[in-house]
Amino acid sequence: MKRFLFGFLFLFLSSALMLSALPQELSFDTYHNPNTVNSLLKSLNTKYPQLTKIINIGKSEGNIDLIVLRIAAQGQVDPDSRTAAFVSANLEGTHLVGTEAALMLAQKLITKYEKDDKIAQLLKNRTVYVAPLLNPDAAKSYFSDVRFERQTNDKPTDDDADGMVDEDGLDDLNNDGQITQMRVKDPEGTWLPHPNKKRLMKTADANKGEMGIYKIYSEGLDNDGDGEYNEDPVGGIALNRNFPHDFEYGIKPAGFWPVSAKESIALLEFLVKRDNIALVLNFSSENTVLNLQQTGRAQAAGDKFKVPERFANFLGLDPEQEFTMQELIDLLNSMNIGGGIEIDESIVAMILGLGPAMNIDQQDMPMIQAIQKEYKDALKEAKLEDLEKRAKGVGKGSFVAYCYFQYGVPVFSTDLWKVPEPKKEPAKDALTVDKLKTMSSEDFLALDDEVVAAFLKDQGAPDNVKPDMIKKMVESGKVDPAKMAEMVQKMPKQAKTEEGEHPEGYILDWADSVLEGAGFVDWTPYKHPTLGDVEIGGFVPFLKTTPPSSMMKETLEFHTDFYIGLMGRLPTMKIKETEVKPLGNSLYEVTLYLTNSGWFATSSAQGRRSRTAWPIRVELKTAVGQTIFSGRKLVTIPFINGSGDTKKAEWTIQGKKGSKITITAKSPRLGSVTTTVLLE
Repeated sequence: MKRFLFGFLFLFLSSALMLSALPQELSFDTYHNPNTVNSLLKSLNTKYPQLTKIINIGKSEGNIDLIVLRIAAQGQVDPDSRTAAFVSANLEGTHLVGTEAALMLAQKLITKYEKDDKIAQLLKNRTVYVAPLLNPDAAKSYFSDVRFERQTNDKPTDDDADGMVDEDGLDDLNNDGQITQMRVKDPEGTWLPHPNKKRLMKTADANKGEMGIYKIYSEGLDNDGDGEYNEDPVGGIALNRNFPHDFEYGIKPAGFWPVSAKESIALLEFLVKRDNIALVLNFSSENTVLNLQQTGRAQAAGDKFKVPERFANFLGLDPEQEFTMQELIDLLNSMNIGGGIEIDESIVAMILGLGPAMNIDQQDMPMIQAIQKEYKDALKEAKLEDLEKRAKGVGKGSFVAYCYFQYGVPVFSTDLWKVPEPKKEPAKDALTVDKLKTMSSEDFLALDDEVVAAFLKDQGAPDNVKPDMIKKMVESGKVDPAKMAEMVQKMPKQAKTEEGEHPEGYILDWADSVLEGAGFVDWTPYKHPTLGDVEIGGFVPFLKTTPPSSMMKETLEFHTDFYIGLMGRLPTMKIKETEVKPLGNSLYEVTLYLTNSGWFATSSAQGRRSRTAWPIRVELKTAVGQTIFSGRKLVTIPFINGSGDTKKAEWTIQGKKGSKITITAKSPRLGSVTTTVLLE
């Protein structure tokens, strides 16, 4: 009997241990803390070793592993040498829904490999790198005993320059497990309750005769006794402000210099060591699909420029004449002044003294706008068009700005979720985009200015855009209503606040309705040791960026499918055909046609301008007894546009009939293709 019981106990414990060792299953009904995220990635690797590889790119300041999951099927070409997409998420640390989206995307690719032909082909020919959590230090604040929002890593920092670090942080004074705000009445206060939303605060408008009543602080104490509150909290560098493009010097959260955080160093080292990455897809608070604005300073390669006089005189050009970037490239290449060097955007930018690009290159704009239109149409079909409102653009020192402007690849970033605003049905006689598409110019000019003004306001047009300005454009023939509708659809939807409304009033209404009041802490009196009588309250942490877990699956499904679709459009270099034409006297004209069957071009215009996009190198190898009579052994093709665009390389070869030559075309982001040609 004892032996039976012992055996039963042994089997039970063994089964329990085996079950606990099985890979964890991903679920999307909760948010996962940083340690769990890493465990889930390792579990996927354990369960699918033939498709995945764990790449530990470093550690955060808080000593949490930064993990990238490589997803690719085995094949003749090493996964790290194939054209690849990089999926990044949650550099802010507050964008937890982005982490869940990256996890879902990884799970879809892996689990559908044997069920979905498109995904199977993708993983057999491409590589996908997924980094679901790039700022774990900040993300863990959501899961802490006291919940608070921050975007900084754990680097100890003396924010207030008093010789101590992290000594005056946030304090949960009312013991509700979250950090909100304190308001205290003060003669020097600049805040007062909003007249229509008493729980929400607004700044006093002196132009309306308003006087402030309150000062507002984050919840906490003056721990270091310097008269300031919470000015030196835990944390140091906001990672999504620490990248090189348009970096803000002198702004402490951005860091003392670009790429000074352990996490950003690790991320950039990962990217620069993998020159096969041709596309970056990001989940963050920045939506570059809906808001095409980059850093806000106009300097685009499609603009017209004058050539500086010293160069114009040398080139025989009129210094007063204006040229587009492409016109100058074509002109300079036709002059053959490069000594065999292909003149491209970066060389022309140097000649013109343009400095770094700050806006999307105009040659890349059609590609980006095509994706934007598809995304908007798909949002509408999925009934997720609320995401169009209040789309945030790219900030200074942003990761996605670095990827486009300096790493030089197409980048798309989406924010996944916003607090939904109440739908407002347009009035019967209101002008809408759909009506505008079908109108004639005469019908539009007949509209009252008030109708046009209401339409412009509803579309979030800038205040300086007036009805008479639009009507003059239509009257002159510069634009017709259909074109105007197209322009409006490309505009990001700006925040619109009606007179008397609080800009965050809809958030409070939503929290009261959907969360049954759990999204806002009502102002409650508290006896503060140094400020005296205060009130503690306000929106709870993460309310504005993080949907309830029960509401996130729909947007995750939509966006992961959309991103997987974009991966299927990566550039694909192929040899379309070769031609051999005998010329007599053992001479042969050899022509190679290279095509790109992918949708994206083989490189972005901005990548070429920043000189981080590799051209295609076509090398011809001759055999003994063969001579290149005309043409070069090594030919450079700057780029090939997508959707079947074709470029050719030509040579005249002297050689014996029936002999062979080998031609290889290669580029780090495209791989290589080779063919053997028979001279006959």
